[in-house]
Amino acid sequence: MTEKSETGEIRRLEQASDSELKQAWQTCARLTRRHAGNFYYAFIFMPVERRRAIQALYAFCRAGDDAVDEETRDPAASLARLRERLDLCYDDCYIDDLTLALAHAIRNFELERRHFEELLLGVEMDLNVKRYQSFDELRLYCYRVASTVGLLCLRIFGCDTEDSRKYAETLGIGMQLTNILRDIREDLERGRIYIPLEDLRRFDIDEQALFLPGSNHHLQELVKCMAARAEAFLDEADGCLKNEMKRCLYPAMIMAAIYREILHKICTFNDLGLRVELTRTNKIKIAQQILDGILR
Repeated sequence: MTEKSETGEIRRLEQASDSELKQAWQTCARLTRRHAGNFYYAFIFMPVERRRAIQALYAFCRAGDDAVDEETRDPAASLARLRERLDLCYDDCYIDDLTLALAHAIRNFELERRHFEELLLGVEMDLNVKRYQSFDELRLYCYRVASTVGLLCLRIFGCDTEDSRKYAETLGIGMQLTNILRDIREDLERGRIYIPLEDLRRFDIDEQALFLPGSNHHLQELVKCMAARAEAFLDEADGCLKNEMKRCLYPAMIMAAIYREILHKICTFNDLGLRVELTRTNKIKIAQQILDGILR
């Protein structure tokens, strides 16, 4: 028996054919390959079932980003529809490739809904919050949009313990701070400044003049300060990583190493208005180094 929603026909998960599942996984894989430039090279080494689940999770996160960043749509309505799609997934239902792949991952790996709810609260902050007064406020945002994803990944990685949860939380914050430093100009063009205003004041930077020539030196110093903060979270995450966790958490370790390299490049880059990227060769080399270290 099927029902209708505003976005399509609602079907039960057990109604999905093998060909539908295959198509859903391929859709999420293509989206990941196209958009998850840094994560992709951590995912490709995973066993197929876990990789499919991670790609479904990434596709959902991407849909959240698109909901608040797509200017041609009503972002609040898009976010409401995304919540409805999550409801369907937890009811073992689907309406499209994304919900089919995610519902399958939720069932197979028993993904906790509370982390998705926190994630959506973080996405919602992008609709309502354009400035952060303090780092404490920004840290909550980073936890919601990044740490929650890491906590969901732990079930898929097969390592959900007290130590691994601390690892996921701190790693997520460090990675999101790196994203913020990488995307300062891009976010500013969307009307958002994630750098805490207390830090802008500390470095005598007017938010209206972030990229004006006279502010360049101050901004570079601020970026180095924030980069040190981000690296401290990455270091803290490393400290939570026990040897017995590494064979399960190597995808996260690859992501952490890639982000650490991006962070170092940001600190040495002269033009903060340009987005720092690593080459495909760099990412594969980093991934191979992590894997070699674990297997040695």
